[in-house]
Amino acid sequence: MKSDTITPVWNYNFSQEIHCLALSLNRYKTLSIDTEFPGFLRETPRDAPKDIVYDDLKFNVDNTNIIQLGITLMDDDCNIGPTWEFNFKFDLEKETHVQSSIEFLKKSGLDFQKIKQDGILRNVFVSYFLKMVAMHHDLKWITFHGTYDMAHVLKLFTGNTLPNTTGDFAAKASLFFDKVVDLKLAAKYSEGLNLKEVSLAKLSRILNVRRLGEAHNAGSDSLLTAQVYAKMKEHIGDGLEGILYGIEQVRIGRSYNPYFMIPNLGFRPCASYTIPVHWLVAPMHPCYFMYVPM
Repeated sequence: MKSDTITPVWNYNFSQEIHCLALSLNRYKTLSIDTEFPGFLRETPRDAPKDIVYDDLKFNVDNTNIIQLGITLMDDDCNIGPTWEFNFKFDLEKETHVQSSIEFLKKSGLDFQKIKQDGILRNVFVSYFLKMVAMHHDLKWITFHGTYDMAHVLKLFTGNTLPNTTGDFAAKASLFFDKVVDLKLAAKYSEGLNLKEVSLAKLSRILNVRRLGEAHNAGSDSLLTAQVYAKMKEHIGDGLEGILYGIEQVRIGRSYNPYFMIPNLGFRPCASYTIPVHWLVAPMHPCYFMYVPM
């Protein structure tokens, strides 16, 4: 399978493609992911308190279901492998959705009639996928503004509503995800970028990365995210690992304690500061970023 192709996955070719994905994980240990979902039932104000941000996240994800999951694989040297776009069964007559979001996705090319007829059953996907990833350790998951992506995937994996608190969310997510990197957060704090509200499309233009496929399709977005990560990797310190944009008070990953939460902290280039060890959430890379009091 070529690295410059996106393979749509439906119920009728699921067995073949999930087998290809399983074989590919023997070489590629980084998964760039993107999801498409049916909108936000609650809109969160930009400067909302952290508890409101998570409450809205939980409400929105608990009451809607994922439509697409895009997965692009990379090896340790950021050589980009194959991309799959998994389409889940989604019936607009039965599923909760925001109509304006559905119209937007239709304009982006999503065929909801085909999704209804040929979509993959979510429980079938999960039964295969979790067995597959359980055979691999230290997988790295790359997202862009990935809080909703990771939340929808966590709900997909567990079949349950999200936990009630961010600490419990991080603890539950850490059971499934070894390492997580959110590129929107990385763009905000990476040396030479410092882009606070950049979109994936704008960041790709800044880094001279060309998109393959249509925007707001999970396969194309996951591939673009992988390409952006390949350009940014050398400038991302380990101090950003495990932190999702928007819920930055907790960390996800099997090596972190998700309940050790420190309020009112920010990121600064570590060369300018001396940081007491007890302030650190987890051991961090000594060259790029550390937590410091605001």
